[in-house]
Amino acid sequence: MQARHSPRAARGAGLFAALCLAASAAPASAAWNDVCSGTATYTSSGYSGGALLLDPIDPTATIAALNPTQLNYGGIQAALAGAYLQVQGPRGTVTVYVTDLYPEGADCGLDLSPNAFAAIGDTSAGRIPIRWQVVAAPVSGNVVYRIKEGSSQYWAAIQVRNHRYPVVKFEYKKNGDWISLPKTAYNHFVGEQMGAQLLEIRLTDIRGQVVTDTLAALPSQGDKGVYFADGHVQFPR
Repeated sequence: MQARHSPRAARGAGLFAALCLAASAAPASAAWNDVCSGTATYTSSGYSGGALLLDPIDPTATIAALNPTQLNYGGIQAALAGAYLQVQGPRGTVTVYVTDLYPEGADCGLDLSPNAFAAIGDTSAGRIPIRWQVVAAPVSGNVVYRIKEGSSQYWAAIQVRNHRYPVVKFEYKKNGDWISLPKTAYNHFVGEQMGAQLLEIRLTDIRGQVVTDTLAALPSQGDKGVYFADGHVQFPR
C-alpha cells in the first residue's frame, strides 16, 4: 500500500473532534453493528491489488482499508471484507466499501480513499476523528462467487461477492454432513477434496442469517483461471 499522509494539526473539527477523540480511547465494542469510534487517514491505494482480492473496483467508488481488529471480527480472517460502512466525520457522512487491509491501523481506524476522506473532512489535516458502523450493502440481484485460479475438485478457493452483509461462514454438504471451510486473509473460503459434483452450499452472514444455494461442479483439473459463477440467493434485509 502507498505511504499514508502524515497527521497534521486538525483544523475546524470543534466539539465533534473532542467527542470522537475521547471515544476512541474506549475499548472496542464487541457487537458487529456497534458504532466504532477512531480516526481516519487517506490513501490512493485500494482500488486494485488489495489484500482482499475484490478487483475490479470502480475507480470513482468511495472505499476504505480496515484495521486488523475489525476486519478479522470474531477471530474470522477477513470477516468484514466487502462490507459497507457508514462513516461520520467532522464535515458529514459517507458510505464506503471495504476493499483492503489497513495493517498498521489502530482499533476502529480506517484508511479512506481521497474522495471519501474529502467528503467528511479536511484533507490538509491528514487525520480526522470518525465514527462508523456496518450497514446494508446497496446491492441488487443475487450473490456472486469468485472461483480462484487453480481451483479444482481437489482444492478450491471460493469468494462470495455482492452480499448484503459480510459472509463469515461457508459450508458445503458432503455425504449428508455440512463441512465448514476456513476463511483466509485473502477473502476466500478454502476447501480440499470437495468433489466433482454439483455443490449444495450454505452461507451465513455476520448477523447470523443463513441462506442455501447451489454451485456448479468445480473444474476437474486446476488449470483454469479465475472465473465467476452467479448465485441464486440473497440475504434478507
